[in-house]
Amino acid sequence: MKDNKQFIQEIYDKYEEYKKEQKNLKNKNIKTNNKNNILIKVTSIAAIFIIVFTIFIAEFNTHNTNSKVAIENDESNNNEQEETISLATIDNFENFYNMLKPKATQNDYQKNEATKSEQLENLQDSVTNSEKRDNYSKTNTQDENVDEADIVKTDGKYIYYVSESKISIIDLESPENLKEISKIEFNEEFKASEIYIVDNILIAMGNSINLSTYIKSTNIMEDIAYAPDYKTKSIAVFYDLNNIKNPKEIRRIEIEGNYNTSRVIGKNLYFVTNKYISLSSLAKTGIEELKEEDYKPTYRDTIISNEDKKIDFSDIYYFNDIENTNYLILTGVNLENLEEADIKTFLGAGENVYASAKNMYITKEQTTYEPSSYEILDTNTRILKFKLNNGKIKFKTETQIEGIINNQFSMDESNGYFKIATTVGNPWILSEKTSNSLFIFDENLNQVGKIEGLARGEKIYSVRYTNNKAYIVTLKQVDPLFVIDLTDPANPTILGELKIPGYSTYLHPYDETHIIGFGYDTKEDGTRITTNGLKMAMFDISDLNNPKELFKVNIGDKYTSSELIYNHKALLYSKEKNLIAFPIVNYKNSKSEYKAQIYQIDLQKGFILKGEIEHNNSSYENLIKRIIYIDENFYTLSNNLIKVTDMNTLKEKGKIELKNN
Repeated sequence: MKDNKQFIQEIYDKYEEYKKEQKNLKNKNIKTNNKNNILIKVTSIAAIFIIVFTIFIAEFNTHNTNSKVAIENDESNNNEQEETISLATIDNFENFYNMLKPKATQNDYQKNEATKSEQLENLQDSVTNSEKRDNYSKTNTQDENVDEADIVKTDGKYIYYVSESKISIIDLESPENLKEISKIEFNEEFKASEIYIVDNILIAMGNSINLSTYIKSTNIMEDIAYAPDYKTKSIAVFYDLNNIKNPKEIRRIEIEGNYNTSRVIGKNLYFVTNKYISLSSLAKTGIEELKEEDYKPTYRDTIISNEDKKIDFSDIYYFNDIENTNYLILTGVNLENLEEADIKTFLGAGENVYASAKNMYITKEQTTYEPSSYEILDTNTRILKFKLNNGKIKFKTETQIEGIINNQFSMDESNGYFKIATTVGNPWILSEKTSNSLFIFDENLNQVGKIEGLARGEKIYSVRYTNNKAYIVTLKQVDPLFVIDLTDPANPTILGELKIPGYSTYLHPYDETHIIGFGYDTKEDGTRITTNGLKMAMFDISDLNNPKELFKVNIGDKYTSSELIYNHKALLYSKEKNLIAFPIVNYKNSKSEYKAQIYQIDLQKGFILKGEIEHNNSSYENLIKRIIYIDENFYTLSNNLIKVTDMNTLKEKGKIELKNN
């Protein structure tokens, strides 16, 4: 029989586990040589221990000793009973080997792949100390409460811009005389692809690639003698901007794998990493010849340690029907509490990501092929839902639906419901077997309502959700815009349909009764439909049963393009300032013209071209990537130039050349 000391110590151990919200951790043997210290500790939290002891007894009676791990949902404000979702962990290398060995083939190759106290003090100060102006544009995002990383950010006082191998910080005190007040340069391995500004912290997101090792082929049928082993890391680097002339790195988080995407919600950063698992060694080698550590993903968070750590198999979750030989690694960081990043690892993969203020949804396409002809037999999408709360990530539930999605805008969450639109069948070879669907789910991803068989023979090109409505653009010969009423989630209803030439790849809400479509104009070329320049259209949906194209503008010809076609962040839009602007490229007479076009919007007169801003067209380096506004000036940004233009007169006021070392 256990004595009191042992009994009390075991309760204390359980309480520590409960505070950390971790399940199935082995009991920690907390050794102490001082009995009085233990008694003082027990006395000081005796009241809490009574509660914890009750929980401990309840858990003891129902505890399952297998490898199932319960990942709890966050407590709700209305004190509803907590729901738990159980996932299994891999637990050990033998289980990992047995799971992936059947999927391994001989030809499977890897495809992708200051002091601490000062850091803490600087990071904490940077989150709280900031002074900004309000009259400036922000990144065009899907959800107004969720920030998305981009190549340029501004706080009204400075421009922070990623170009080539550095981040330039431009002082805006004198628009006529712009100054690169400082810059953050990167080495050959790490390249920042996009950034955030959160108070006085700059967060650089990107990948590092180290071609340090090579895998030699042992199969004579494989002509590639050496395949590079890309040691890729998904990286977030945090810089203190309190001394703007000399930004200091104060934290770095490295996750083994490829950076997918990220979001900032309030003072919390969340990012998604995919790590491919090479199966070539598993296919050829028995488990006794493999190194277990080689298959554990690594991470590093310098707020805790500068050393790399391994994610153990006991901390890697898996789903029952594993299809992808990848690790999906989610990282959450609260910028205020200075705790180690919250890392959740799953055996699986994720492609498209949508995040609301409270949840993140990650989808993975699953395609079934006919073995001999590789004809697509079936397309499905797996949906994973994760709860986001103050930098913590908790898996909630999953489901699978028929069809595949277009991009993140195919998804939306509002009023407690999740909506997703898919194309069913082969989206690359359209036929009568191809159709489109819209599914509606409750908070537990239980299906509530759906529409199927929409626009047979066509595929989805864009989706947008607003005010209990869904707008879906499909295409084969013409551009149908469908208006769908979602007021009754159990019975979504198609209210209206508009068929016009062209198609929209991006939809942007204008007001309650109008939506802007941006995409391509099209024309018939014999039996084919070809693009004929860009097109921007205003759709009038005041009569939901009879949507209309109120007006449009055609931009350029078949050689005209814009990043906005595939990237919504390239759009500058302000309802208050009555402007919409975006970069374009015209190709004429074997020369490229790099411009930003600026329009005003008049519901009576249409889109009114206010003017164009051009950069020197002698080099691709002058391709305009973004246009933003700060106070009464436009700023156009290319790799080697930032140009200032008066917003009212469109006359050049200043510029700065960005020299890349």
